[in-house]
Amino acid sequence: MQNNPLLKEYLDIAFRRRWWIILPALLGILFATLLYVRFPKLYKATTRAHIKPQTISKALLSPIVEFQATELVNSLNAELTSEKNVQDLESRLKLIGTPKGPRDQAELARRLDGAIELNANPRNRYFDLTVTWEDPRIAANIANELADIYIRRTETTRQSLASGTLDKLTKIREDAESRLGDIQRQIDQFQGQHKFEVDAYRDTNLQRLAAVRAEIDRIDGRVRGFEDDIRRFQLELQSGPTLPGPGGTVVVDPRTIELARLRQELADQIGLGRTDMHPEVKTRKDRIALLEQQIAGGGPSDATPASDPARARVELEIERLRREISADNAKRAQLVAEAGMIQSQLERTPDRESALQSMLQIRDRLESEYRDAQQKERDAREGEMVEDFKQGERFEILNKAREPKDPFWPDLRFFLLMGLAVGAGLGIALVLLLEVFDQSFKSEEQLAAAIDLPILAVIPDLTRVESKSRRRGARQAKGAA
Repeated sequence: MQNNPLLKEYLDIAFRRRWWIILPALLGILFATLLYVRFPKLYKATTRAHIKPQTISKALLSPIVEFQATELVNSLNAELTSEKNVQDLESRLKLIGTPKGPRDQAELARRLDGAIELNANPRNRYFDLTVTWEDPRIAANIANELADIYIRRTETTRQSLASGTLDKLTKIREDAESRLGDIQRQIDQFQGQHKFEVDAYRDTNLQRLAAVRAEIDRIDGRVRGFEDDIRRFQLELQSGPTLPGPGGTVVVDPRTIELARLRQELADQIGLGRTDMHPEVKTRKDRIALLEQQIAGGGPSDATPASDPARARVELEIERLRREISADNAKRAQLVAEAGMIQSQLERTPDRESALQSMLQIRDRLESEYRDAQQKERDAREGEMVEDFKQGERFEILNKAREPKDPFWPDLRFFLLMGLAVGAGLGIALVLLLEVFDQSFKSEEQLAAAIDLPILAVIPDLTRVESKSRRRGARQAKGAA
């Protein structure tokens, strides 16, 4: 294995200049020791708080304020150095104005901000509040007081949060109840205005429409019967001379009645568009001509029908029938209007039913929201009771901070290592600087590299040889002893 010449040269330099390295290193250690002695001591005190579970069964009272340990620690970290907490801490510990203490509240808050450390353990549901201070007693007191202040503040916050949540949920429930009442009133008003236009009354409307139409048909039949009677009586009035009847009564010649009937039928046939060659038309014309001839050659013709009591009775009957027809027509008009109204109701039923179903769906949705709001309000009320009884989840001090005996800073080992490293570094820098300015040859290798000629002989350093001999003899003598 070949030796590294460069490494050998460095080792030679270090050995030759060893006191330039050892002395700065010792001075660095000495300076670090003095610095450690004069450096202010800092002490750490830790208070551990954990989350105590709810003591009342959740089956009896449901909690409403729930939190995560990490979130609470973040909130705690933001609140610890708040003005309110600093004021509370100062009122209890009287730190301002003490020896080496803060001069005012702002300085106290600034020192606390850099002296407090929070570490959360979400799995085990606790957090550690660590305070670093120059006085171990004050460090412990600050840690305990801040933890106690926060725990009380958390209880107040939880109660306020539970009460505020209940108020909000009550307002939501009242709003849902109001909207549900509004839609119910709209449904009641709609059903009142359009009672017979919804699907529930479709069968009833159909039955009413059928009954009205049947009544119209019955009235039409009555009117047709009355009109037939009137035509018959009118034929009697058109009969002309009357004939003496049994017991001195006067009757109408039936031939004139037959003649009037045939003339009416002939007019009806002509109205149908039938010509004179049609058998019905021809038959009636022949019969009319025959009756006219018979009546013309028959009984007296100077009778006055106007003075006939029978004709007067016929005219009275005709008048009565016309009044009946007029009353039936008026009733028929009412029934036709009612039928039209029922028909329009049936035609509007799909639109009305669609509008009603839309409002009913809105009501069902609002009922569901109202029930949910009611349940949430009940849960919130139970949660408020849990907080009022102080039986919900809450922070509780598990281990109070105790006055630390030994400072955690400064660390003697750290200062000694730091002094050694700095002193040795300075010594090495001085050695390198000396080697740069020293141009003499220290070995045959340096000389050979400088003149680029082979070296034939080397004069040994007699002082080094003598020194080596003395050391070798001392070792032998010690071994023989």
